[in-house]
Amino acid sequence: MKHWNFRKADWKRFCLLTDESVERLPPTGTSNIERAYEDFCESLLSAIKQCISHGRRKNYVPCCDKECETLYRSFTRAPVGTDSDRAVSSLLSRLGHKKQERWEEAVNSIDFSHSSRKAWRTINKLTGRSGRSFHQCPVSANSIASRLVKNRAHKTGVRKSTRLVNKELSDIWKIPTPEGHTISEIFRLEELAAALRRLKPGKSPVLDSIFPEFILHAGSALKSWF
Repeated sequence: MKHWNFRKADWKRFCLLTDESVERLPPTGTSNIERAYEDFCESLLSAIKQCISHGRRKNYVPCCDKECETLYRSFTRAPVGTDSDRAVSSLLSRLGHKKQERWEEAVNSIDFSHSSRKAWRTINKLTGRSGRSFHQCPVSANSIASRLVKNRAHKTGVRKSTRLVNKELSDIWKIPTPEGHTISEIFRLEELAAALRRLKPGKSPVLDSIFPEFILHAGSALKSWF
């Protein structure tokens, strides 16, 4: 998984590089919004790679040591056939040996002479038992679902008030704003830019891989273009 280290980021250089990238972006009045946003993301990512240290998180494999990694690399490089079968057999044998060593170490470390709590916790982990006891809920899922359906159902006595609420809501959608627009109209790019500037840092990105921190620390020229 790709990740960025924001604590070691050079935000001043990032701001300068994003301002320089504005010259390579299309004009703001372009009709192809998707292409313009792709160019915007590419300019951000190119500056990010130069200013923020990044890497990938490695998946944790229990009992995997340097020898296991060496065997795995030899397995990936070996051609399909006898060599790859021999490499994967050696890798599985090494992993099994390391797991056996860890098992023996965990069992030998059990000591009831001082405190039995840690010992029983270790035994429960080794045997797969849980120290907590769970009681079965006497209420079925169907009864909970039927109660939720009954709670949300409208009664005949409130139909009049429901119609009034719907009418008031439709009237609100037609009220013009100070700029002369209505709430039901399609949002403008200025509104989208203002919403993005109000994003809180620390949020996860979506498919474009753009974090809110990237937009918040970008140069003023890039923000004005956006």
